[in-house]
Amino acid sequence: MSMIDVVRSSVNTWECDQMGHMNVRHYFGRADAGLSTLALALGLSPSTLRSAGLRLRAHEQHVRFNREMRPGTAYTVSAGVLEQSPQALQVYEEIRMVGRSEIAAAISSQVTLVDVASEQRGLFDNATLQRAQALRTELPAHGAPRGIELTPPRDPPPRRDDASAQRMTGAYLGPVLPEDCDAYGQMTEAAFMARISDGIAHFFRAVREGLRPDGVGGAALEYRYLFHHRPRLGDVIEVRTGLKGLGNKTLHMCHWVFEVESGRCVATSEAVAVSFDLTARKAVAIPDDIRAGMLLHVVPGLSI
Repeated sequence: MSMIDVVRSSVNTWECDQMGHMNVRHYFGRADAGLSTLALALGLSPSTLRSAGLRLRAHEQHVRFNREMRPGTAYTVSAGVLEQSPQALQVYEEIRMVGRSEIAAAISSQVTLVDVASEQRGLFDNATLQRAQALRTELPAHGAPRGIELTPPRDPPPRRDDASAQRMTGAYLGPVLPEDCDAYGQMTEAAFMARISDGIAHFFRAVREGLRPDGVGGAALEYRYLFHHRPRLGDVIEVRTGLKGLGNKTLHMCHWVFEVESGRCVATSEAVAVSFDLTARKAVAIPDDIRAGMLLHVVPGLSI
């Protein structure tokens, strides 16, 4: 595998949630940061991109969370290129814990060159593609889809009225904040994940009719994202979440993110998560009585 380090960092206490491990939003943030370093290796320096009004954008992402990361954990992010064309690069990134040689997460992203003002996609030139060829790698088994099937997305994307018709739960609602935005005032990949994470408690209160038992939390295993538009600073967004299905331990959910003013969908996401024993640090089965109630909230045919 021909990959290079694109991030070296460690887990801060303030990046961790009530489960005691780094919140999923920061995995996306590190993957996004890694794209900037990868762009530099491809000859697309920050100054070059700024002067041209361009940046790399992830239009689709698939993430497998393999290990939790606790405060103080040192880690690296490495990146390589799975596929390349003038229109897009398929980039693979791994977050690896230093000293333990364990993969914390694996991220695959379809990346394009985008004009920030118009949001139109550009083309990678031959020099960039030649550099990408030198970073070619293969997708390992621990980075491949497991609980999520990469089916073709809905065309066209859903509207906000569709979420109401599907009885999807209203989760996060609020404006795009400065910390959600990149240097161009547009919402980042990590911010989409942050807003879903911030709203998920509303979903669980709706489908479980109460809080989790003491000592039980939750953990994401896998995510797939499709980014349709980039909200800007001050735009009001809403997350609607629906239950797609249940396994013995797993919950399969879909999240639709809307720009409230226009009603258009800006992102869709699919996730697999588990209930998590905070003492044993492992997944636990869904109790039968809770499962019976949750099954009433399953939305048949829900997709992104």
